[in-house]
Amino acid sequence: MAFVRVKPTAHFAQDMIRLGADNKSIDIYIQKNPRGGVVNNSQTDWSFKLDGVLHNTSQEMVYDTVAKDLVCKALQGYNGDL
Repeated sequence: MAFVRVKPTAHFAQDMIRLGADNKSIDIYIQKNPRGGVVNNSQTDWSFKLDGVLHNTSQEMVYDTVAKDLVCKALQGYNGDL
């Protein structure tokens, strides 16, 4: 499973990051650097599909969503990893 946690800060890049309405996708946009010239082949956008996007959630919610079941199984003797 793949999750991403997004914690907004005072310098949060709101114009660069868009969260999907389904809470399972994230799009990142970076403006092209004008110093790159007319032909600027650098990638400017990425899209990721995930099992979940945890936006502005507490540490407890992250644990409950991502790790709790794994930790419980590990304590029962099952092998697991994150």
